[in-house]
Amino acid sequence: MPNTIPDYFRKLSVDSLFSTQTLQNCWPTWKIKINEILGEEYNETSLIDLGDRLSEIFTSTGGEGRGQSEVSAGGTAWESLVCWYINLCTMGSRTVAIRKMSLVPKPIQDAITVNYGNFACNTESDITVITFPDLLEYQSDIDTLSVDNSGLLIEGVIKNKFNPKISDFLCSRDFDSLEIGVIQCKTNWNDNAQIPMLWDMIYSANGFRGRNITIGREGFNIHNANNFSYSFVTVPSNQRANYNSNSVAVKRVTNLSGGNYWGKPSEQHVARSIKEIFTNNFQAGYANNIRADIRENLPRLENELSYFKLI
Repeated sequence: MPNTIPDYFRKLSVDSLFSTQTLQNCWPTWKIKINEILGEEYNETSLIDLGDRLSEIFTSTGGEGRGQSEVSAGGTAWESLVCWYINLCTMGSRTVAIRKMSLVPKPIQDAITVNYGNFACNTESDITVITFPDLLEYQSDIDTLSVDNSGLLIEGVIKNKFNPKISDFLCSRDFDSLEIGVIQCKTNWNDNAQIPMLWDMIYSANGFRGRNITIGREGFNIHNANNFSYSFVTVPSNQRANYNSNSVAVKRVTNLSGGNYWGKPSEQHVARSIKEIFTNNFQAGYANNIRADIRENLPRLENELSYFKLI
C-alpha cells in the first residue's frame, strides 16, 4: 500500500506519543490489559469496543493522584491513550488524530486559534483530528510529491524524507474540503466541564467581536472548513460521582457540537462511549465504513502499523 499523507501523519502522531516518558511508563501495563481484553483472535469489533473499556485501561496504572505533577501526568496519559485509540480505529482512513500541536499543518493551527485582543491561544486543543479530502494527492505515495522553492506543488521524488511544506500547501489549497475536530480530554469531569462548554460557545459563535475575541488568523478560520466539531472526552476519574441527566457536569457538555464521551459503555442522557465518536464526527474519512476499513488494515499491524505496539 502507498505511504500517503494520512499514513505519514498517523505514524508521526503515534511515534510522538510513545516518545513521552509518561506513555513509556504506562504502556507496559496498558499493553497487558489491552491484550487481555482483546484476546488472541481479535477483529474489527474487538478494536472498536476497546472504547468501552478505555477508562479501565487507563486506571490499570493506578490513575493519578491529586498533586499537581500527578494530575498533569494523568492528563497527559489520558490524552495519549485517547489519541492512540482514535488513530488505531482510523487506520487506513483519511482521518488522523494529533496530540502535539506543532505536528498539525500550519493552516489548521491558524484556523483553530482563538484571538483575545493581541493574544493568540489554542492550548485547549488537546487533540486535533483532521479528515483529509478525498483527492488524489492524499491517496498517492508521499515520495511522488514535492514542492518548488515558492512552495507550489510539483511532481518529483523525495527519498526517505517528507517535506512539511507539501501538507501545508495542500491544506491551504484544499482548506474548504478539510474536516477538523478538536477534542478536549480531561480525567476529572466535575472540575473541568465548564471549560469545554465555554470553548465550544466561542467556536460556535465564531468569536465575540464586540469583546475583541476572534477565531482564526492568516486568512484561515474553522468556519471556512467543510466541517468542524468540538468534543469532550473524560475518564472520569471521580468514580464516586453519580452522573445523571440532571447533573451540572453533564448539562454543561450535553450540547457540544461534537458530543461528550467517556471511556466506558454509553449511558443514555449522560455520555456516549468514545467508540461512538467515529460515526458521529469522522465518518467521512473512511473509504467504506469503520468496520470494513479496520478489517482490511488489521494485517498491517504486524508490519507497516507496528508502531502502534499492539503486537
